[in-house]
Amino acid sequence: MLRVTHKSDEVAIKFDHKWCSPEEIERITGVHVEDKRRCTMVTVELNENIVGTGLAVCHPGDNFCRHTGRKKAMAYAIYPLSKELRTAVWEEYEIQIGL
Repeated sequence: MLRVTHKSDEVAIKFDHKWCSPEEIERITGVHVEDKRRCTMVTVELNENIVGTGLAVCHPGDNFCRHTGRKKAMAYAIYPLSKELRTAVWEEYEIQIGL
């Protein structure tokens, strides 16, 4: 989990790497796939309220990479935040997790 405090706001970001069913992928992304896929899901809470969810879906022909999945899913999930908060989240991500 990644926590970022910026001014009076607290952002909590939860990462989950798992196998997702076609139904779950379509519900979250709107994309239809035939079989289960490895995915990275990111949930963003702003002041303890869920404001965004992002899902990165690994293509069956690719190697699953947690780092790539986290970055891609987090980009989708933090989109509802202000630009200032998104910047603070990316800076903290690079400090705590980034490669």
